Amino acid sequence: MKKNPKQLAEDIITQVRELAELAGVQVETRLTKIQQMLKRNNQKDMSGATGGLRILINEGYFNDPKQLPEIIERLKQEGRHYSNAAVSMGLLNLVKERVLMRFHDKGDKKWKYVIRK
Repeated sequence: MKKNPKQLAEDIITQVRELAELAGVQVETRLTKIQQMLKRNNQKDMSGATGGLRILINEGYFNDPKQLPEIIERLKQEGRHYSNAAVSMGLLNLVKERVLMRFHDKGDKKWKYVIRK
């Protein structure tokens, strides 16, 4: 069973808070900021090409580097038909948000996209 990284982070935060309460330590300030950041990321729009890409990210599709044609084909398999330009722009936006990273493949010199770890 795969868990969403955001869900894992929220579970860890809850457990740390419970442990801190048992130890009598105040940790609310830092954890609250992290939780706010996680909530903002969870509220990201899941519509359009970027939304389709976010769904693939949550499924773990970008754990291995992928090229644009592979990504477009996978989106089509999911019933999400977008133009090459829309998917390309969505990928670039996710790179700018530091969700994905991209690099040139040395063999054919095309961009490959992978989840930022």
